[in-house]
Amino acid sequence: MMTRIRARLLASALLAGGAAFATPALAQVAPQEAVNDGNADIVDQTDAAQTAAEDVVVTGSRIARPDLELSSPVTVVGAEEIALRAPASVEQVLRQLPGVAPGINPAVNNGANGVASFNFRNLGTNRNLVLLNSRRVVPSTIAGVVDLNVIPVALIERSDLLTGGAVTNYGADAIAGVINFITRRDFSGFEANALYGVTERGDGQSFRLDLTTGANFDDGRGNVVLGVSYTDTRPVLQGNRDIGTVSRASTFAGTTSPARGTPQGSNTAVPASVFFPIQNSRFDPASGTIVAGLSDYNFNPLNYFQTPLDRWSVYGSGHYEITSGVEAFTEALFTRSTVVQNLAPTGTFTEQFQVPLNNQFLTPAQRTQLCAAANVPNAAGVFPLGAACPAAIAAGTEITGIFARRFVESGPRVGTFRTNLFQVTAGFRGSITESLNWEVFGQYGEAERRSVNTNTALRSRVQQALRGCPTGSTAGCVPINIFGAEGTLSQASLAFVGVPTTQTTNTEFADAQAIISGDLGFSSPLADSPIGIAVGAEYRRNAASQLGDLPNQIPGEILGAGGAFLTIDGEIESTEFFGELNAPLITDRPFFHDLTLEAGVRYSDFSTTGGNTTYKVGGSWSPIEAVKFRGLYTRAVRSPNVSELFSPVNTVLNNLAVDPCQGTVAQVQARGANNVALCTEQLNRVGLPASALGSIPAPIAGQINVTSDGNENLDPERATTITAGVVLQPRSIIPGLSITADWYRIRVRGAITTPTVGDILNGCFSQASPADTRCQLIFRNPLTGGLSGSAATTQGVFLLTSNQGFLETEGVDFNLSYTRDFGAVRFSGFVNGNYTDKSRFQSNPNSFIRECTGFYSVSCDPPQPEFSLNARATLGFEGVDVSLLWRHISELEYEPRTGANATTQPAAGTVGSFGSSNPASVVESYRQIDEFNYFDLNIGFDLTDALRLNFLVENLLDKDPPEVGNTIGSTSFNSGNTYPSVYDALGRRFTASARLRF
Repeated sequence: MMTRIRARLLASALLAGGAAFATPALAQVAPQEAVNDGNADIVDQTDAAQTAAEDVVVTGSRIARPDLELSSPVTVVGAEEIALRAPASVEQVLRQLPGVAPGINPAVNNGANGVASFNFRNLGTNRNLVLLNSRRVVPSTIAGVVDLNVIPVALIERSDLLTGGAVTNYGADAIAGVINFITRRDFSGFEANALYGVTERGDGQSFRLDLTTGANFDDGRGNVVLGVSYTDTRPVLQGNRDIGTVSRASTFAGTTSPARGTPQGSNTAVPASVFFPIQNSRFDPASGTIVAGLSDYNFNPLNYFQTPLDRWSVYGSGHYEITSGVEAFTEALFTRSTVVQNLAPTGTFTEQFQVPLNNQFLTPAQRTQLCAAANVPNAAGVFPLGAACPAAIAAGTEITGIFARRFVESGPRVGTFRTNLFQVTAGFRGSITESLNWEVFGQYGEAERRSVNTNTALRSRVQQALRGCPTGSTAGCVPINIFGAEGTLSQASLAFVGVPTTQTTNTEFADAQAIISGDLGFSSPLADSPIGIAVGAEYRRNAASQLGDLPNQIPGEILGAGGAFLTIDGEIESTEFFGELNAPLITDRPFFHDLTLEAGVRYSDFSTTGGNTTYKVGGSWSPIEAVKFRGLYTRAVRSPNVSELFSPVNTVLNNLAVDPCQGTVAQVQARGANNVALCTEQLNRVGLPASALGSIPAPIAGQINVTSDGNENLDPERATTITAGVVLQPRSIIPGLSITADWYRIRVRGAITTPTVGDILNGCFSQASPADTRCQLIFRNPLTGGLSGSAATTQGVFLLTSNQGFLETEGVDFNLSYTRDFGAVRFSGFVNGNYTDKSRFQSNPNSFIRECTGFYSVSCDPPQPEFSLNARATLGFEGVDVSLLWRHISELEYEPRTGANATTQPAAGTVGSFGSSNPASVVESYRQIDEFNYFDLNIGFDLTDALRLNFLVENLLDKDPPEVGNTIGSTSFNSGNTYPSVYDALGRRFTASARLRF
């Protein structure tokens, strides 16, 4: 009696608090073979028997029935497995799973956007779908990417990863598959989870506190759950690890490779480098002159290996049986997160400025040197000043200059991303007949991400300060000295040029669905199980916009920002109808323990691209109970998202280690017989003479300008997914053993893609004609001839969005799980692995098909290992569990060149690889990464029935990450001389956690 009263009081308090609650569409429990498939919690026969009495909806299906088993392979990560890994965010668990590539995550610093994303099969974060209780989650970016930071870790009952058939069931964006997070249902009581972790070096602290409470009420007719979570993760600087203290080049000049890459940072440094009007020089404060050779700045130490996170989240759900057979449900979540990015101090970089020759901070010698090299426009044309220099200096004649000075006095640039996100779901469900159910629900959510950037500088204000603050300058103008040694930038000048800037991204999501599902009440003449169906309709609206303040909207205005943050505002609506069939054809017959047909179809009408149809067909055959063969064919369609459709033309940063035109004429000639002619034509196109060849600078800090765009004429991309596999569960021979193996192939034609930098540059420089289309997409700096420079004047390499791409991935997932009691000792374990045979990309029919399996480079990024594996073994005895996790990553190598020779890439349409840099120019020790094995040890104690303690040691052997330099991949994933999203850069880590439950 008292228990019931307490439950009612708790429920009343929760409801009175104004929380919005909901529950999964129907009770979501995977069948036993699915639960044992992968990193699953092992369930025993009793549990399976209990779940069999309920109608369930399995990930990958809309059909509600008690015995549903699907043809699609599903990997399940259970709550206990997540708890054993003690993550700050569920993204940390998913990133380590075989077959999953890293997306944006806490190990990404330069390139972070404040979200944690998911990249299934390495097909891109925009080609997989994130679900919460089989329903969509409001995205956090204009590309439709869901931030995994919003998923309530403590409330996850399990996570299902599905490869095949996802688009037919859940709609576009699920070409690679879905990740479906299932939360607890009917939770009653109180639970508190707390964890604290720290690295062996004493930094990178993480703290997470989860409070969950719930109650059944009105004699079990209803249930409410409320969860509150707080997470605080502290940063780890690259300078605090040996591998990250110095930025190193991944390539070398000459014929002999050094033992490791030579220090190579950024030429935006102190003293300032000079790129124009004198090439490849620097200011020398000691002599007061300009001398040959560029300055170099080591930007590594101030970057993060682990970005800090501060997150509050609230999740509520509830359901109530209004009348017999009719239930109301609701669900709500709110998350507020703050992610911080730390970059090296700002500077003038390669922006061009007008500088009066009588600038007060230039020495007489420097004025003379600059004047002698300058060309000044006048009414008759452009002429060198020559003998007129004394008069020009005295008159303060302005010259155009590129002086790359690092503002080290200002401290690091700090980007603070604050996200507020909420989503509410409400609906009703009930029964039509004993075997058919109905459900209607609506969803609405919004996300606002605001980025505030401090310690930046505005180009227009630097320009005023370089001119000496003439009349008409912004109030508070102070002249600035960028020509001297460190310390010559006054705090007054920094305060004038440094203005905080803001960017805002808003997304909005609305969804309404109506579904009828269950079984028809009759079966095939040769089967005992009835035919299951699901039919439904859906309306969905996605809107997204981004807006920057005025400085953000002007190309090149925010120094070092890598391009403007242009306004985007678009929305996409769709009306969709879907149907699904699961028909057992033969059951309990000789050689046909079960034969089941599965099929589905979805028609979608998009406001942007019109109507299209997807479908799936497959089935499964069990000749005996212990053996099951399964397969599925899916035809998928993905309509372009807001970013792909509506992004304006914009010049931003990308990566390149070596420009084919940089260096001396002899060095250019050595890279290819046609390079001199090709480079000369590109220089002529931007108004530079052939004599400029021989002094073209290398990409600044391994980065170049690229120009990209959206395309409102895009069509949907079309994909085919085939899966085929086998499930072995020899219960009568080896109880507790489950083995699955599934082959998959995903091909995307008419893929919405942009070419890689290598596709354009390597394509151009591997042939002889300057008129080649790829050569015509290269627009160099009109002053230096390089590919780095002001976004306002240097468009760099054009990477245009089109439907001409092709993607393909193929491989095998395999899983083994086993549980057995040996007297008082309980053993459980699993092996979850992936073998990737193909990971291919073709930007257009005129390019080759790039194979990236087992390779890394700017074009193959993030790396895709050929083989990866997770394996866990756990022993339990009288309330004590000892668990060891083994994570394996197979060896990788730098992308080779498989063309006819060292400079000719594979022919169009053929499969091959062509590294962004010639592999022979890559430091020898950086050309291969050996296989990596990590071990994580967890020991858990049940101190009482209500209290459990766990102690986790990650990277038990304190294995250092591989060193590959800073210019071998993209800035987002190749940072701190390694790949910190793939390999552990933090070192051994200790985490203690406690769970109190009553």
